[in-house]
Amino acid sequence: MNWIKNRWGFTGMNAVILSLAFFSFNHHSKNNIVLESNGFKYEISSSGKNLSFIDKTSGIDYLNADTVSYCAYVKKSGKEYYVTSVSVQGGKLIYGFGDAGVTAEINLVKENDRLVFEVLSVTGDAESLTFVNVPLKLEAMPWEPFAACVLSMNLFTHVRQLPALQDHLWAACYKRFGMEGAEAAMLGVPMEEILPSVRGVIRNAEDIPFSDKGGAWAQLEKEGYGSYLMDFGSLTEKTVDETIKQCRELGFNQVIIHGGGEFYKHGEFELNRAKWPDGWQSFKRINDKLHEAGISSILLTYTFFIDKSSKYVTPVPSEDLGYFSSFTLAEPLGPDDDEIVVKESTSDVSPVTGYFVRNSRTLRVGNELIEFNEVTPTYPYKFKGLTRGVSGTQVTTHPVNEKAYHLREMFGLFVPGPETPLFRSIAKRTAEITDECGFDGLYFDAIDGNDLLAGKENAWYYGTKFIFEVARNLKKPVGMEMCDMPHHYWHYSSRWQAWDRPTRGYKRFIDIHLAAIKSDDPRHGEWMGHTPVINKLAPAENGRLLLPLHLGWWRNYTWDPPQTEPTFPDDIEYLCCKMIGNNAGLSMLGGVDDKTLKEYPLFGRLTPIIKQYEELRHKNYFNDSIRSLLRQPGEEFTLFREEGGGWNFKPVTYQKHKIEGANPQSAKWEVCNKFESQPVKLRIELLMSVKAFDDDDNILLAEFSSPKEFNQKGNAKGVTGRIEESAEKNAGHVGPVGLFNATSKGESPQEGSWLKMEKKFDPWLNLENNQALGVWVKGDGKGELLNLRIESPQYISMGARGDHFIKIDFTGWRYFELVETESSRFNDYIWPDEYFNVYNSYFYKVDFGRVDKLQLWYNNLPKDKEVSCRIGAIKALPMIPNTVKNPTVIIGEEKIVFPVEMESGMYIEMLSQGDCKLYGAKGELIQEIRLKGEIPEFQKGNNDISFTYENVNGIHSRFQVTIIGEGEPLLKNEKN
Repeated sequence: MNWIKNRWGFTGMNAVILSLAFFSFNHHSKNNIVLESNGFKYEISSSGKNLSFIDKTSGIDYLNADTVSYCAYVKKSGKEYYVTSVSVQGGKLIYGFGDAGVTAEINLVKENDRLVFEVLSVTGDAESLTFVNVPLKLEAMPWEPFAACVLSMNLFTHVRQLPALQDHLWAACYKRFGMEGAEAAMLGVPMEEILPSVRGVIRNAEDIPFSDKGGAWAQLEKEGYGSYLMDFGSLTEKTVDETIKQCRELGFNQVIIHGGGEFYKHGEFELNRAKWPDGWQSFKRINDKLHEAGISSILLTYTFFIDKSSKYVTPVPSEDLGYFSSFTLAEPLGPDDDEIVVKESTSDVSPVTGYFVRNSRTLRVGNELIEFNEVTPTYPYKFKGLTRGVSGTQVTTHPVNEKAYHLREMFGLFVPGPETPLFRSIAKRTAEITDECGFDGLYFDAIDGNDLLAGKENAWYYGTKFIFEVARNLKKPVGMEMCDMPHHYWHYSSRWQAWDRPTRGYKRFIDIHLAAIKSDDPRHGEWMGHTPVINKLAPAENGRLLLPLHLGWWRNYTWDPPQTEPTFPDDIEYLCCKMIGNNAGLSMLGGVDDKTLKEYPLFGRLTPIIKQYEELRHKNYFNDSIRSLLRQPGEEFTLFREEGGGWNFKPVTYQKHKIEGANPQSAKWEVCNKFESQPVKLRIELLMSVKAFDDDDNILLAEFSSPKEFNQKGNAKGVTGRIEESAEKNAGHVGPVGLFNATSKGESPQEGSWLKMEKKFDPWLNLENNQALGVWVKGDGKGELLNLRIESPQYISMGARGDHFIKIDFTGWRYFELVETESSRFNDYIWPDEYFNVYNSYFYKVDFGRVDKLQLWYNNLPKDKEVSCRIGAIKALPMIPNTVKNPTVIIGEEKIVFPVEMESGMYIEMLSQGDCKLYGAKGELIQEIRLKGEIPEFQKGNNDISFTYENVNGIHSRFQVTIIGEGEPLLKNEKN
């Protein structure tokens, strides 16, 4: 075994190996097989067991030896079989799979920095063959000295992990797509060589349409580091100058044109001739003008999705529309019939649809589209409640045995069948428009719906097939972005990864976003990390993908409780600091046009901040040590200009505290100043109040009068609990009391020891006018977290969490008014996997008009200690605005009075004795404030703070007070 085939013939080498494997087999042989490149040595036994994967530079064995693993495995009749024998015959690797009766023949090609495995044949009727399987103990992060990666060399070779850094080298092929010719390249090189090595592989990959604008080339291209303004159909030849002006005001150098809506119909791409008289030629002239201004243009499409009003749907629907399943009419269907009887079972069909729900209520029967709203799941199988001739199709008669196709739908859009001419046509037209109009990039939005094409297990294949079709038809490559990323997409991706905008918890969301896009999870907004992982990944210079990073999409907001927080200047500075620290671009969802800036003056204060930071980022103004500080999660800085004209940063802290009128203790608190003593700076926000607990307008949600009112819906390992009626009564309110007990055996981390109880509402509740909660709680002081969550059905609110946290660090009865939706603290804890979609806590909103459940959660349970809270009736309370006078802050013995009258939504910002202002809810300046008293000193160390005010309306007032501290400049007598 001292030869190996390379691309030029045979050459010497004491190696040969690998291709398909996984998990235990105990046969041991001394006839081990060693495969080597210039950078690594990979050894397996003759029984296929992985023995080592050694970095030849350091001598470190990176094989994950915690469990036994094998180099290959197959699936046959739904069962997995591990390789049992590996041999070399005629220069090829032969894998045997014992009882499976399967044999695979693998060709091996060696080049300097890689080994390439190609499946030549598979006998024995396997469903799938995994021919590379090497689990590693690498973290797959840029801070490591060694990098390993497997690259798929064609469409039908499946590699799970993305380039360029991987911790599990794995490649497979499937009977469905073909096995012969499946090919994967294995790399193992010093970290600094991984991207050049990937370039070397892909440059010569005949079956992968070439692009030098993304993937291994992305860091070399300026486009991935730009920031863009989003347009939703307003960009015309008449308005292009205004768009250029907005870009310049933001310091942005790109525009992205969002398809659909006012722009064009998805899938069809026909422009509105009233706005673009010459169709896409009009847009070519727009792009030419953008280019003259130094602004790139990016086309955003909904990938392969099809608008229901497009020519592929109406008036005659295309036979190429994708469908879940087909049914056979058991009876004739006349023009006036309102139910369809079919021969096949309808038990798997649901009438439930929603924006993210992979389902439709549409049948294509011949050339007619028919919607149903009810399904009979038992014989006789029926679709009922029909709407005939939808989308402008023709109502007609359909005979027995005609087929009814249940169409695939998501986002309110159809898709083509992935093996149809329509699928290829949409891809080709996308490329044609890109070329003809001179677009500089493509954004494939909605591509996270690739599983709709043919099921989740085939999403990687058909999503890639579409990207390949576009790339193959482009006359010249352009950078691409996607909201999802199977393995092959990486080669075309110019940056990673725009998320949708947060509406609350902005700073925490930014850190989560950064950690997620440096992690091993490519899903859009669905990362699973909590505080320790965030703190590890967010400060990294880059992540596994080694792509330029992006922190869009972003939108600024004004006050809109209880689910939307205002965007303050310090939120924008936090965002922009992370942009400089990570050299990451931003995208704005509008909000910078003259009309919007006039209506929302707050936004006018934010735009110049973004522009200044962007100018400094593009100049590479700050050095690596400063950028490293700016990347630290939770650490805040403010930009300022020194007397000499240079730019510098100061560290700052913004410490928020909520004052609840129902809880007098909250008006006194302690704040630590980690900087030197200084006059205090602060912000005071007057929040919404709520009606009294006994008000007639309240809605009772739970009263614990029935043992089955709440049902347990889940728990962490080792956690048990129950809710029962307590004999003890609530001292603050007459009525039943619930006793919520729980215990953790310590089998789950304390911050992940959770218990979930749920009450369903049937019919759903309308809480549009009752969006706050009121509840009495008797705490036991053991530090557990009690969470009261309101939810709407997932298909309506997309999984939004209406969380309200109560830290049980007190004993005795307390009354809580829970108003604003919790966000920033959610990722301090570990929750069940299905609840970790980041958007559910930071973006999506509960539909208060359709509330179907109330949940009571525990988390952070101490080990082997029963926690026990008593909970009184839970009510939904109306929010009401409030008015107060003369808010007063006392620090130590020093007092400052703000002689103003404030209404809910207004806020005070005090930055100095001569800079204190009262703003309205939209950020409009109400008045300059002349302070009463000297500004208190914010002493180094702990400071006792108290707050008072004059109550005008006699109701509980609620405030959020932010104490601001500043440190010394970061740059001192050194060059930037």
